[in-house]
Formats: sequence, structure tokens, C-alpha cells
Amino acid sequence: MNKSLIIARKEFTDAITSKRFWAVMGLFFLLYVAGGYVTSFAFRIGGFTESRGLLRTTSSVVSTMSLIAPILGIALAFDAISGERERGTLKVLLSRPLYREHVINGKIVSALALIGLTITVSSVLSISASVLLQGTSVTFDDVVRICLFIALSILFSFAYYSISLFISTFSSRSSHSLTISLGVWIFFAFVLSLLGSLIALAVLGSGPAMSFSREFNQTGGGRQVVISEAFLNYSRRVSEITNTVRAASINHHYSLIANSLFVTSVGPFGQQAQQIDLMSLLASRWVDILVVAVFPVIFLVASYMAFTRRQER
Repeated sequence: MNKSLIIARKEFTDAITSKRFWAVMGLFFLLYVAGGYVTSFAFRIGGFTESRGLLRTTSSVVSTMSLIAPILGIALAFDAISGERERGTLKVLLSRPLYREHVINGKIVSALALIGLTITVSSVLSISASVLLQGTSVTFDDVVRICLFIALSILFSFAYYSISLFISTFSSRSSHSLTISLGVWIFFAFVLSLLGSLIALAVLGSGPAMSFSREFNQTGGGRQVVISEAFLNYSRRVSEITNTVRAASINHHYSLIANSLFVTSVGPFGQQAQQIDLMSLLASRWVDILVVAVFPVIFLVASYMAFTRRQER
């Protein structure tokens, strides 16, 4: 294991001194801060109030994290093996008294440390800035939820690292590995959602229209939205079909868990969104948590098998 740690230390040092790492770190922080302010502005102009401002601010970064965390994992993995192979350094590395397991273990340990450092530091800095600039209060439950969100995001990013690492073990060129890895991300993040909607439309056809009516009384006018039972049933079936298709995407499961952590807002008409306590939330989302955890395990095992059995020429 010492040889793996030596490789991990070298990989970590090379990464934190590279422009790529600091560019991703800066992108994280800027998007976090921008997302927080955009959400705060939207709440103010929409007349929304919040019961717990920190969670409202933090929830704005879920969509940002769902896009940037996979890019971080891909950026660290797409040339992990293919880059060494392309530069001709893999043969030199393997000619030393090292097992292949040492090489891939060192790269995995380094990547996990870099992902954890990037997501944790960016999250803490951006959330702290939001707390100081917006004067929001902090509770112990807020801190626990944010810590769970950071841990979940690290696991989510590491899942994409494992996918890209698996692709890199087969690729002779880093550009090919990067292209395929980004294609996988686009498929999970965007294509599956669109595919689910198209399948629902093909199966169910066009749905019934939502009707509106306007009623007036002595004190003034009011608008009432009339939603038929047929429309509700149609919407429910569309949601079932799209969610079934999107269940193949790790992004879908991550978003379900992350968004559930920050359901705290109160609408302009006084509707209180349901907030589930943490234990009940974890119990109700155990399938999503399992999927996010299993993804990296599957692709790491596949990467081990592919890398240790492949003969370098």
C-alpha cells in the first residue's frame, strides 16, 4: 500500500499545481455564489419568504452541483490511464517494481482526495459568504444537512470519476476518452430526461387541457384554476413513465436526494412545503442513496479488471 500512497502523493501534487484544478475550483466557487444570489433575488421579487434562509440559499447550488460535480470527476479521470499511455510513460511506470494495482490505487486515492478537497472547500467558502453577506441564521440541523449534501456530492462526482476512469483504461488517446466521458454525462443529464418525455407522449398521447375560470365578488376579482381529475391522472402517469426512464441515470437519483435535503420554503400564499426530518428522509431515499453508492463500485471493479488484464504494447 506504501507504493500506492507514493503514486497518490505524486498525482495529488501534480494536480494541485496544475491550472486545470484551480480553474475547476474557481468555477465551482463562482457558480455557487452566483446561484445563491440568483435564488435570493428570485425569492424577493416573487414575494416568497423562507422559514430557514440558509437552507434556501444552499438549495440553489443543487442544480449547479449536479452539472459541475460530474465535470470535476471527468476532468480528473479522462487522461488518468490514456494520458500515460499516450505519452509513453505507462510502460516506463509498469517497468518498475510496481504492481498494476499500485498504479490504479494511487490514482484513485489521489482523485478522491482532490474531489473531496474541491467540493468541500468550494461549498464551505460559498455558503459562508452567503451567510455573512445575507445575514442568514444557522442551526445545527442546517449544518448536518449541508454536511450530508457535501458528502453526497463527493460520492456523485467520484461516480463520474470511476466511469471516466473505466473509459480511460480502454482508450489509447485522451481526446477519445474525454469525448466518450462527456457523451455519457450528456446522456445521463439531458438525453434520458428528454427520452422519458418523448416515451410518455408516445404512450399516452396529448393530455387534457387545464382550464381557467374567473370569479368576481363584492370585494374584487379573483382567478381560479380548475384542474380536472383527468388532467391530474394524465400528469401522474406522465411522471411515472418519465421517472421510470430517468431511473437509469445517476443524476436523477442524486437530484432526488439533494433536493429533499432542502425542502423548506413557504410560498406567497402561505403554502408550507413539507420538510422531512433527516432519519425519515434517509429511510425514504435509501434506494437513491444505494444507486449513487453502487455506481462507483461497479465501474471501479470494472476498471481494475480492465487495467490489470490489458497488455500494453
